[in-house]
Amino acid sequence: MHPPSHSSATVDPDEPYRRIVDSALDYAIVSCDEAGRVLIWSAGAQRLFGWHEDEMLGQSLQRLFTPEDVSAGVVEQEREIAREQGHANDERWHVRKNGERFWASGELMRLAPADGQPPGFVKVVRDRTRQRREDAARRQMAADMQFLARASEELANVSDLQGTLDKIARLAVPGFADWCAVDLAGPGNVLRRVAIAHHDPQRLARALELQQQFPQDPQAAGGAWEVLRTARPVLIEEVTQEALARYTADRGRQAALRELEVHSYIAAPLVAQGEPHGVLTFATAQSGRVYNEDDLNLAVDLARRAAVAVENAKLLRALREADRAKDVFMATLAHELRNPLAPIWNGLSIIKRVPADRARVEQVAAMIERQVGQMTRLVDDLLDVSRVSAGKLDLKKEPISLVRVVNSAVEISRPHIEAAHHKLSLTFPDMPVELHGDAGRLAQVFSNLLINAAKYTRRGGRIDVAVEAEPKELLVRVRDNGIGIAPEMLSRVFSLFTQVEQPEERRQGGLGIGLSLVEGLVRLHGGSVEARSEGIDKGSEFIVRLPRLQEPQPARAADDRADKAAASARRILVVDDNVDAASTVADLLALAGNEVEVAHDGRAAVERTSTFRPDIVLLDIGLPDISGYEAARQIRKLEGVRQPTLIALTGWGQQQDIDEAADAGFDQHWTKPVDPARLLALGSR
Repeated sequence: MHPPSHSSATVDPDEPYRRIVDSALDYAIVSCDEAGRVLIWSAGAQRLFGWHEDEMLGQSLQRLFTPEDVSAGVVEQEREIAREQGHANDERWHVRKNGERFWASGELMRLAPADGQPPGFVKVVRDRTRQRREDAARRQMAADMQFLARASEELANVSDLQGTLDKIARLAVPGFADWCAVDLAGPGNVLRRVAIAHHDPQRLARALELQQQFPQDPQAAGGAWEVLRTARPVLIEEVTQEALARYTADRGRQAALRELEVHSYIAAPLVAQGEPHGVLTFATAQSGRVYNEDDLNLAVDLARRAAVAVENAKLLRALREADRAKDVFMATLAHELRNPLAPIWNGLSIIKRVPADRARVEQVAAMIERQVGQMTRLVDDLLDVSRVSAGKLDLKKEPISLVRVVNSAVEISRPHIEAAHHKLSLTFPDMPVELHGDAGRLAQVFSNLLINAAKYTRRGGRIDVAVEAEPKELLVRVRDNGIGIAPEMLSRVFSLFTQVEQPEERRQGGLGIGLSLVEGLVRLHGGSVEARSEGIDKGSEFIVRLPRLQEPQPARAADDRADKAAASARRILVVDDNVDAASTVADLLALAGNEVEVAHDGRAAVERTSTFRPDIVLLDIGLPDISGYEAARQIRKLEGVRQPTLIALTGWGQQQDIDEAADAGFDQHWTKPVDPARLLALGSR
């Protein structure tokens, strides 16, 4: 059976071929002649390039390529390769009808002549833009991860703060950014640019000039200050003129950013201990890279690691400074201890040589007393600083007058002030100025400040003390016209062992603990202390603020609790393995009319207590046989003996030593050396 005849219809022999071509919508299939003029334009070609068939037939294939490739003769070269090898492959930018460029792969195949048809070419083009973008994204992600890993490794090896900041900036350039900057917040609402990087030194120098000329505005609605305020990162994918206007109203700064050709921008906060302390900024320029959300996440991750590195570098610097301060302190401590020891030693030699010269002996004795007092104050300050730092200093607070406290401090410091011929002025308010505090400790605060003022003011200077009353606070200002304090030292003068550096000819002694003790004692009273100075040779001012007692207390009668009983002799046992220490204490007590015996070890102390039956036992702790603690326990267990008052007399004065003495049965704890007046007071009932 034969198919019906259709002699009346004309069949197009190319129709099956056209159907196949038009069905390939994912490809552009184009046929052209030897000169590159289009003969067939498929539906896929129309979809891919945007031109209709009637717009492309007879047109040159050059229309599909970029002007740069056309000028370079790429189209002709591709046809020549296809003539010689049968086909030519390429992967390059192509152009749509609307001028948009896209990345595509293509193959140009040579067609042999058939049935009298001239030879030509068929080109198959496929859009690879998405694939290229995905490949680029994968490569970029791999590069970013490699960059982040390298940054982490580099930041783990930093050893100084500025080196860390510089390394953070350099790590990002040029792989992740064309520009990278680090800004740190400072006192006084300041954002300091501490590091910046760019691969071109000339552009970097220009950026530094522009930064000086157009600093960042703290009130700007965007940029680093906004990141610092909110602790949230900022991404500007394309820095347009509109974006610049939102970022800052300063036209000069806008022009500076345009000059630097900032194209895309990220700013991430440097967060330490939950608070933003700086900003890490990245920007692209000549590279043309456009940041996206993935880049933002990477920047935030790097900023987090950078913040840790900065904190570590700060801690390392603080440790090094503390170590240096400790070394200076130890050297100064040795110096300060040797200073009084030398005149004491010399004085004792004088007494040995002229024991019969009463006036000379009294003069030397007074000098020795002063030097011993200086050493005692030095040791007491060291112990007090330790107790304040450990939070173990107990204050004996009661309602007190600040005027009396300041007057007491003036009397303590008067020898230092008068020795330097300074003029001292005191200003007190007319109203009562009372507070709840420890009078002795506050007198220690103000005497320290006054002695410092006397020490660091040239001979014949001026010291002004003013007490001011505010509704809820009392202020004491101690001002001098001395050598002043450098600005960079103002925030550090209250740190332990810190000493303000001075020229050699003006250098003064001191351990660098006085102001630390002042700050600690004031803080324990619920107050604060501040140092001010306009700089070297411009004097200084210390302002102490203390909570005011809101309800003034009635004045207490002076001496209303004084013991007015007449003195009488007492039995006192002195126990110390240091023979010189024991004998001098015993001699002082005997001179006051007391009956005194001496023992040099713990077991002898227990035996003498049993036979001598003393009213008071001054008992050293470090004894050669049993400790003073054990001797005290055994004394407390003696039967048939009236228990004496036990006083621990020791060089150990920490709170744990006081507690241990109380546990052993001691009534009081005295640290060596003891004021002779306190020893003599033992003879009073």
